[in-house]
Formats: sequence, structure tokens, C-alpha cells
Amino acid sequence: MKAADESYVVQSVEPASQGKVMGIRPGDRIVEVNGEPAHLYGNVYKYHSVEYADNVLVVHADGTSALIRFPKGWTNEHTATELLLQLYIPGISLLIFFAFSGFLYAKRKNDPAARTLILFFMSIGFGYYSSAASYRSDPVGLSIIYTVLPAIPLIFMHFMNIYLKRFDERFISKAFLRALFVIAGSVSFISLVYIWTDLFQFEVLSSIKMAYSGVILLGNALCMYWLAYKFIKHRRSKLKSLFTITLVSHLVAFTPFTTMNLLPLLLGQKQIMPAAFTALFLFVLPIVYFYLSTSNQLFDIDFILTRFKYYTALSLLPAFLVSGAALFMLDMNKDEDLWSNWFPLGLALFIGMTLFLYAKEQIDHRFRPKIFKAMYSYQDSLDRFSRSIAKVMKQSDLEAVLKGEISSLLPVNRITFLVVDPSEQAVYPSSTNDEESITADFLLGIVNSLKLGELIDLPYGLGMVIGKQRSRYHILWIGMKTNHTRFNSDEMRWLKTMANYSSVVFENLYLIEGLIEDLESEVRKEQTTSPWVLRMLFCLSENERRKLAADLHDSALQDQLIWYRKLEAVMMDHPISDKLGDELEQIKEGLLDVIHQIRETCNELRPPLLKEMGVVEAVESIIEHMQMRVNFDVRFRSTSFLETMDEEQITAIYRIVQELLRNADKHANAKVVQLELELREGTIYFRYKDDGVGMELNQMTESFEHMGLSGIKERVASLEGDISFYSERDQGLEVIILMPLIMSNGLSERGISRDSYLIS
Repeated sequence: MKAADESYVVQSVEPASQGKVMGIRPGDRIVEVNGEPAHLYGNVYKYHSVEYADNVLVVHADGTSALIRFPKGWTNEHTATELLLQLYIPGISLLIFFAFSGFLYAKRKNDPAARTLILFFMSIGFGYYSSAASYRSDPVGLSIIYTVLPAIPLIFMHFMNIYLKRFDERFISKAFLRALFVIAGSVSFISLVYIWTDLFQFEVLSSIKMAYSGVILLGNALCMYWLAYKFIKHRRSKLKSLFTITLVSHLVAFTPFTTMNLLPLLLGQKQIMPAAFTALFLFVLPIVYFYLSTSNQLFDIDFILTRFKYYTALSLLPAFLVSGAALFMLDMNKDEDLWSNWFPLGLALFIGMTLFLYAKEQIDHRFRPKIFKAMYSYQDSLDRFSRSIAKVMKQSDLEAVLKGEISSLLPVNRITFLVVDPSEQAVYPSSTNDEESITADFLLGIVNSLKLGELIDLPYGLGMVIGKQRSRYHILWIGMKTNHTRFNSDEMRWLKTMANYSSVVFENLYLIEGLIEDLESEVRKEQTTSPWVLRMLFCLSENERRKLAADLHDSALQDQLIWYRKLEAVMMDHPISDKLGDELEQIKEGLLDVIHQIRETCNELRPPLLKEMGVVEAVESIIEHMQMRVNFDVRFRSTSFLETMDEEQITAIYRIVQELLRNADKHANAKVVQLELELREGTIYFRYKDDGVGMELNQMTESFEHMGLSGIKERVASLEGDISFYSERDQGLEVIILMPLIMSNGLSERGISRDSYLIS
């Protein structure tokens, strides 16, 4: 700031700069530069900076004056921090951006998006490298900074437009993007005119800086807005991960530089942290976009964000507490602003601790199993245990595997299986031993709060709740360790996982045992069999029919076709006598008959496309097929089934019609058979009527096994339907079937779930 006596008052001093080292502080006055009045020095009146000066005459705030000389070159009295921030980090960064660009060009040189991304990388690299020169008021460095930085967010938006073409998506309109380039170009042009000419006074520089910062902020704000908009728009589509990655990477890369450098500059305030530090976050961009351009898969950004929230929560408080304690212990000078030092240091520690926790997770994943063999053996144990329980068929087998696995890893004094029965207030096996009595009383006291797969603390060890059978809990009692130490966290996690595995297997074994008991009970009954048992048996039968039909089609039928074609080729390619030709022709016709019979058998075993045809078309198909072989007329009347019927029910109706028509052909001696199939308020109505010889109903009961009607009755019962038979001698046979409709989703018309899961 210019004073009344043509001197200049120091407003700020760059951190780790030569001026700071030489003792220049805010509030001092610069009287002379290089032996001449300060206002005559070019950088002073143009940029209010003393960069490139050989010496300055400074009047300190206490009234003392000093002639301060600045060394030249990159050696001498330059501080290590100054060299690090202004030379080493920008130079290394530029090389890294060059390397990314070169590798990307070698991989994707024919991809327009990759070429634009290379321009984006190089713009960031040159802008970062030129920042040191711009701080020193170098005209070349300033020119690069004022030209390149405003264009970086615009180049990014152009890259997104090209990249998203492969997904038929547009990031921003081309006309709007061109307008932004014109605005940024205008600001850059005015900046270059100020830097390289003397057409404008110093007062214009503040307006140029505001316009320059405003353009960069506008570009970044638009990037953030469009990325957030695309993320919200595609949060339920396949592009969700892509826009999540780009939005998060952009926020991480530009937020520090924007909030700690650009905004203070726009508001005329002191920068919160050096730009050389905040610009380091820009390295996120080449890593992320290089990955997007060269990889066919996206990394799991949701998993990374979950870890990020957890690690930032862990790092926040310790980082700022440590930084505050460090500043307090250093006893900062009274003229220093404590807040301006505490916040940047705390932020740096916060970021460092967060990155350290990320790195620790990766190190743990790679090296901890090799260093800590015990933990690695627990993982091996879980793998071994999971393979073993896959072969378990009985509860006793599960207990043996579990006991063996635990005893092989833990030095414990007992492994005992207990059964806790709350209804009888007893624990089995019972004992008068003090430890066992105390443990039994303890378990009875907490039995109502036990949960499957739970690991509980017992007075003498641990308890694993591995199963529940009716009201009884099955618990594995693991005694105290023989070395008298407590169970550590790795052992507890391992035992908890073993408990979860065991409880799942135990429940499955219990269900299987119960199912077998129910089946045995149903088989022992002399009365009618349960519908679900019948249904399961019919499902098994259909599965076997399907397998048999596939085997016949893929083996016997194909072999017959091969031999038929070979015989045909022999008859055509070789001279054959008439007598031999007639015999071979008979063999050929016989083979055709066999092929036809195998095909018919396959179709009967497993009618093709039943579900695709629907129930009405399926019945029409079998009628059409039967009419070619029988001497009676079949008349079929049906209503359209708008609902999609379950394939199992379609198969049942198909089999019922098939059996009834066969029965009519063999026994009824009928001339006309009438079939009706309708849907009446969620119920399937089926009626069969023939004009055949009929029979007495009392004789009909005795002849079920011989006429196949027994199978029809059981099939209807398996689907919880009702069947009625009406017949008299010489009056034909009438069969009426009512069944609840089952949808293709496995629900009945009333929305009740069926048990079709029993057979897969």
C-alpha cells in the first residue's frame, strides 16, 4: 500500500520467502529499492512487489531502518521451505503430469477424449509450475497463470462432452461452452495487455485480479453444478458411479485451492494457505481421469466414500488438538496471528492423518496376514470350516467339526455341548461339578435373551449359541484358556463368525430332519396323503420325466438318426439288388418308426413349450395329437385365461386331460368326448363328459388302480383341488374338477404363497 511520502507499507509477506527470513514484517515501510525511491521501481508501481530487487531500505514499525540485500539464484540464503514450495514441488509435479500425458497418449492417441484430457493435464501442470514465477512477478509466469488457469475448468467441461458421447449423454451445451471460452479469453487478453504494456495504471490490477478469480470460480462452480446435476439425474442408472467419481474427484481437487486462495483473493483478504500446498490436491484429477480413460471398470466409489467419512471423523479432533498444542508449546511471537498459523497446521495434519489411515488399511490388507500369522490362521480356519460344514449331514457331524476346529486353534480346558431347556428349567448334560452348576444356573437366568449365532460371556469361559430346536437352545461351552489369558479381539471375532456359520447350518439340519420326519409320518399313514407330499412327489416325477426325455432325445434319438442317414447314404451310393433293396427299405421304414416313437415318447414325457403356449393351447395341442389316433370326436370349449398360470398347474391339467383321453380310448368305447375349461372367480373349472359305456361308482372305486383315475385324483389333491365322478352303466362318465388358480409368481389368487420352493 502506497503511503503519503511515496513509500510503500508492507501488507503481507510470502511464507518462507527471503523477505520473511530477512525480517520484513507487515506494517514495515519500503522507502528505497536498489538505491532509488520505491515508487520508481517497476515491480513496485506495477505489482506492488519488490521481487527481483537487489536491496531495499526498510523502516520497521518500531522506527528503526535497515538495508536488506537479497541473494540471487537458487542457492545461497534461500530457505529449504522456499525452494520446496517454489521449485521442487512444482517441477516434480510438471514431470508427473508429463508422464501421465505421455502414457495416456501412447495408450489412447486416437481417442479425442484422451487428447483433450492430455491438454487438461498439461494445463494444470504448466499452471502449477508457473505459480512460483508468478509469485515473483515474472511476466512469463504471470502470462501463463492468467491464460491457463481460467481455461482449465472449461477444458474439463469440453473433455466431459467428448467422453460422455459414448454413453449418449451431453455434459454442457456447446454454445454455452463457447461463450465461457470467450469470457475467459477476454479476461486473459486484458491481463496480458497489463502485464506486457504500460497502458493501464496499478488501480486496474485489482479489477483484473477480481475478474480473473471470478472467471475461475465461475468455471469451477459450473463444473460442480453440472456434475451434481448429472449425479442426481443418473443416481439410479448405470452412470451413477461415473458421476459420483467425477464429482468427488473435482471437489477434492479444486475445493482447497478455491476456498483458501481464490476466495480470499477475490475478497481482498490474505490467503489462508500457500497455493503451492493447496494445488497438490490437483493430483487427484490425473489419477482419476487417467483411470477412467484407460480402464474398462470403475472402482467402488461408494466403498471409498464410506471409508472417507469414517477416517475423517477419526482424524478431525486429534489433528486440530495436536496442532493447537504444538503452537502453544512453541510459544508463538506476540505479533503473529495465532489463528492463521493454527488452522493451516491443523488442516495439514488432518489431511495427513486421513491419508495415513487410508494407507494403513492397504498395508494391513497386504502385509498384516504375513506378519501376524495367528490372525492369518483364523482366516484359514474359517475357509477350512466352511468347506467342512458343506459336507455335514447330521447334527453330530457339525458338533464334531466345530469341536475339532476350535480345539486345533485355541488352548482351552474344555469344549462341551450343552442343551438349555427353559420349559423344564434344566441344562443337559447335568452335573454336580461347581463350574458346571454355576454355568447351568447362569444360562437358565439369561435363556430368554439368547439369540442364534451369539457369543456370550460365561462365568468360566465363552458360550456359542449354535442352534435352537423348538424351545431348546444348543450351546457350545468353551472353557478358560490354559495359559490363563483372556480371549483377544481376533479370537473373539473368529469365534463370533464360527457361531454364525454353525447356527445357519444347524437350522438347516433341523429343518431337513423335520421334513424327513414329516415324510416318514405321512408314509406310515393309511389314510389320504397330505397335499404337499403329493405335490412334491408329482414335482419329482415331472423332473424325472424331464431328465428322461432329455436323455432319450440327446442319445437314443440322435443315434437312430445317424444310423438312418448312414443307411440312406449306402442305398444311394452303392449298387444294390432289388431283393436286398426291398429288405433295406423295410429296415429304413422300421428305423423311421422307431425315431417317430422315440419322439412321441419324448413329447409325452415332457411336452415342449407348455408354459409358453398357456393352458388352453396346451389342451388343444394334446387333443389335436390324440384325434389322429382315436376313433371318437373330442369337442373342447374354453374361455381365455388372461392371468398367467403357474407352469406346474398347466402341467397338471395337461396330464389330467392326457390320462382321461387315454382312458376313453381304452375303456369307454365312446363316440363323443366333451371338454370344458373355464376360470370362475379365481377357480379353475374343468369338466370331462363322454357317451361311453360308463360304470357303477362302487365298482369305480375298486378299479382306480387299473384305470389310471387314481393318479388323476391324487394330482388334483396335490393342488388342493376337488374332483367329482358321475357315472352309471351305459350312461358314460363325467368328471368335474375345481382347483384354485396359481399365478406364475407362485401365489394363489388370494395372494397366499405356495410351497413350490420344495422342489427346484
